[in-house]
This record gives sequence, C-alpha cells and structure tokens, in this order.
Amino acid sequence: MQDAAEGVKPAGDSAAQRRGLCAAYGLIAVLLALTWQYLAVHYNYAGNWTALFCTGAKLSQPPSLASEKIYTFANSLGYDGQYYHYVAHDPLLLRGLDHYIDAPRLRYRRILVPGLAFLVAFGNSRYIDAAFIGVNLLFLFAGVYWMSRYFAHFRWPRAWGLLFLLVPAVVVSLDRLTVDMTLSALSLGFALYALEGKFSRLYVVFLLAPLARETGLFLTAGYCLAQLSERSIRHTFLAATSALPSLGWYAFVGANTGGYDASHWFTPVPFAFPLDRMIHPVHYPFSGAVAWTATALDEFALAGMLLAFVLSFWLLKKKWIKPVQFAIVLFALSGLNLGKPFWEEVYAFDRVFSPLLVLIALQVCPSRSWILLAPVAMSIPRVGLQIGRQALRVARGLFG
Repeated sequence: MQDAAEGVKPAGDSAAQRRGLCAAYGLIAVLLALTWQYLAVHYNYAGNWTALFCTGAKLSQPPSLASEKIYTFANSLGYDGQYYHYVAHDPLLLRGLDHYIDAPRLRYRRILVPGLAFLVAFGNSRYIDAAFIGVNLLFLFAGVYWMSRYFAHFRWPRAWGLLFLLVPAVVVSLDRLTVDMTLSALSLGFALYALEGKFSRLYVVFLLAPLARETGLFLTAGYCLAQLSERSIRHTFLAATSALPSLGWYAFVGANTGGYDASHWFTPVPFAFPLDRMIHPVHYPFSGAVAWTATALDEFALAGMLLAFVLSFWLLKKKWIKPVQFAIVLFALSGLNLGKPFWEEVYAFDRVFSPLLVLIALQVCPSRSWILLAPVAMSIPRVGLQIGRQALRVARGLFG
C-alpha cells in the first residue's frame, strides 16, 4: 500500500549511505544510554546493576536468584521491571518464579523482551540480566534508526531521530527496565514501513508488537481497518494472520497462570480519572519549591495527554498514512475509560501512552503543524524531574 504522503525522496546520497547514517545515530543513542546507566548505577547503587529492575524490599524475592544479590529499595513495592526480570529467568513457567509476580498472566503476555533476553543468554541465568539490558538497548537502537529514516524521508535532519531518547517510555525503560520502550520503537517501524508500503517488514512488526504489550495489536488492527477502507481484503487477511502467534502465546499463558482482578482499571465515565487527578493533584512530601514544581509539571503532563486524545480524532480527518491514523484512534479509544492506577503518576500514563504520543508527533513532518509535538513535549519536564535526584548524584560524583 502506497500513501499520498510518500513521494518526497531524500537526495544527495545513496540509500545505503542514508541507512548507514541513520544506524550511526542509533549507535550514538545506545552509547549515550549505556553511559547514563553506568553512571547512574555507579553513583546511585554502588555498582549493582540489578538496581535497574527497581525491586521493592516489601516484596519477597525468589531464593533461586539469591546469588544475584538483587538490589532492593527499602520501604518500597518496587516497579514493573522487577517482574519482567523474573519472567526472563523463567519464560516458560517451569521454575515457579511466577509466584513472585503480581499478575503473572499480564506480565507473561509481554514476553518479547524477557524472552529475547533468555534466548540471547542461551538460558544461562548468569547472563540473563545483561542480556535483558542489551535487548532493551537493541530496541532503543531500532527506535532511533526508524525515527531517523522517517525524518530523512521528508528531508528533515536525520539527527532528529535522537529525540526518541526523550520519549517517556524510553526514559522509564532505561531507568527501571520496563518493557514499554519496545512498543514505542515498533510503532516507529510501523509508521515508516506503512509510509514506504513495505508489507513484509510491516508483518514482522505486527508479529512482534503484541508480544511487547497487548496494545501492540492496535498496530495490526489499524492496518487492517485501513485496508478494509480501501476494500483490500487480501492484505487485511494477511495482516490479521500476524496476530495468531501472539494469540497462541496468550492462550498458553492463560492456561498456565491464574487470573487477576482488573475491574479497578476501568471506569464507565470517559476521562473521569485524568480530570479528577487534575482537580485533586498529588501533594508530594518534598520541600515547598520541589513539591510545587512536581505538582505543576504533573498538571502540565496530564493536560498534554488530554490534548493527545483530542488530536487523535482531529488527525483522522487529515490526509496522511491511513494505517497510522487508525492506530492512533485505537490507542486513544483504549485510554478513554482507564481507571485510577493508570493516572496516578507520570511514569504510568505517559509510559503506557508513549506509542500514541510518538505517532501523533510524526505527523508534524508532512503537516508542519507544531501543536502535534505538544503532547509529548509537555510530558518531558515531569519525567525529567523524576530522575533529577539520580542526575544530581551523578553530577556530584563526576564534578565533586
């Protein structure tokens, strides 16, 4: 499928050179991220890399991983990365590590990063943690590469692909080893290959995305809806088959794990909780200026998310890449009735909806409508503040 947005071809060098330069920016991003992780671990966690999984001391850790000397955060329940850490050590549910996971059925469905880490390490427990970090960085490389190629298509500077480092899901995934960066990266691959009309590469994206996170199915569904709108039944059917491996994996996980209560995740009233969160902001136990800044930036980020939902439906009327337009609407619809857990902190809602923020921002190239950058830009200050304490310790360690 070719789109009307296609047709602007970068000039002045060969295709191989263009791709090579985009790959170079991907490598630069990986080096920057790995350097930050090294400094953060060295100056904040005494060199213990397991701290990146953000394991809470209030929870039990698997005795089989005692040799790792997992760094735990005192008086904390930790964060999602700790559960994907356990999944990586027991991807087929053979060692009982699912008993240490809050919602095994949910976490195991997102097998892509933990599963690849297990495969890269050849199942050797000693190397799985390093492999997990490496797989995360691999998708960082892919995200920057695809974003650079997308910008190059419209004759924008390829270096702008490095902006992928500022996407909330990327920051959180580098900070706490969650798996959300992966879907944000794959969303960029989806946009690029839909723009170029490369179905075989889109199919690979469709195979991987739902294994990164269930909402990855929105990429496939968006493409199928676009094809149906053009009466292309063949491409619709072929794209739909890409969901079969993920659905098969979901069935395996469902048969081998217990259920979980997700009723509190949803509300019958659209936008109820983000609006309530803005009306009743969180009061942080910090000093006056820091607490005020955190609260103000929370409100700013929430306003950015609400703007993203509005823009999602406005973009549907524009002439652009149809599969991307439909995927954006599906992501937005999925968020209208989400409940309190998703809106409690910026690390939650901006992380979960990063694919939406990224796809909306991409439309700035053909449209030159800068408001499309606002939703993601409005989230960056609060996400940056979240890692401010770590950054200060790194700065003190480096400069005294």
